[in-house]
This record gives sequence, C-alpha cells and structure tokens, in this order.
Amino acid sequence: MTTITSVISLALATLACVAVARAGFVFQFGQCPSVTGQATLDHLQYLGVWYEYQRFPAIFEAGLDCTTATYGEDGDDISVTNAGTRRADFFGRKIVLRQKSVTGLATVPDPTRPAELMVSFGPASMGMGNNSSNYIIQATDYTNSAVVFSCSQLSGFNIQFAWILTRAPGVVPPNLATLENNLAAAGVDVSKFKVIDQTDCPGRLVV
Repeated sequence: MTTITSVISLALATLACVAVARAGFVFQFGQCPSVTGQATLDHLQYLGVWYEYQRFPAIFEAGLDCTTATYGEDGDDISVTNAGTRRADFFGRKIVLRQKSVTGLATVPDPTRPAELMVSFGPASMGMGNNSSNYIIQATDYTNSAVVFSCSQLSGFNIQFAWILTRAPGVVPPNLATLENNLAAAGVDVSKFKVIDQTDCPGRLVV
C-alpha cells in the first residue's frame, strides 16, 4: 500500500509540475535552492527605479517587456510598483497593446536579514501566500545591478522566480557572469533567464 501511495503521489507531483511549466513558471523537484540575501542592505540606496535586464518566465509577466520595478518609502515599509508593456510588431513597428502595473508592499520580517523581504501584492502575491521571506536580494551595488530571487516550496517541488535588474535600461551588467555564477552556485538554473526588450518603450525619454 505504501508503494502504491508513493507512486500515486509521484504521479500527482509530476502532473502538477507539467501544469506549472505550461503556466509559465520555472519549477524544480525537491527543495528550493539555497539562495541567501546580501549580508547588509541599505534600503534607502536600493530605492528608485530598476529595469529588468533578464528574468525567469513568470505568468504574471507573460508577454511583457519594458518592465521595471520601482521602490519607494512607505512609512517603515517599502512600496513596490512593477510595470510593463505588452506590445506587438506591426509592419516593423512596435504597437502598444496594453500597459500594466501593480503596487505592493515590502516588509523585513527579520532585521538581521535585511535583504530577505516579504512582498505582498494582495491575494495574488508573488509568494503565493506563504509566510516566509519571498523576495531575496542576493546581491546589489545600488548603482548598477541587483539580483533578486524568489522561491515557493510546494509538495515535492518548488516554483522559482529570478531577476537581474539594472539602473539603466537595456545595459548589460559588467559583472553579469559573476552574478549568474553566484546564482548557479546556489543551485539555480540560470539557463532559464530571458533577456528583456527595453527599447522604444512608451513614455520613456531617450538619453
């Protein structure tokens, strides 16, 4: 009976993983990778606009480019506004179909781990309702790049999100290889990253 139960559990987990993959997520069997936050973090220096250079597939960002994350002060917490644009190519031109944004709130559950945050966007929060830190800033120099990782642990597998952010749109971080290698060393499959189009974005000044 135990063997049958194990087989059924494995089959259900496999079906769940297939469904997750089709929904546009990165999943992995077993436990979440052992990604930890930067030892110290100056939240004030981290505030402002960050541009997505590359990210893991995520259903809540499916089809979006020109994506940004903007952080601001909100009392003792941090406001988070994620925005992006869905576009289509029309005879060589990019036509805006829809602009999308969502605002949430970030808190620091454990002051001794300032780079491991809880970010909530309401019922459809990125952490899927768990109560552990779901937004890990693995590394940032505040002026050029930041690496953010999130993982939700489910029965037998996990769902992962990752972003490499830059202060300037579309600029390759000079230490990109190091950023990716540090994630890989923690067990993250960096081959899942997709570079984001940050060109000809609506409402953005060209400098």
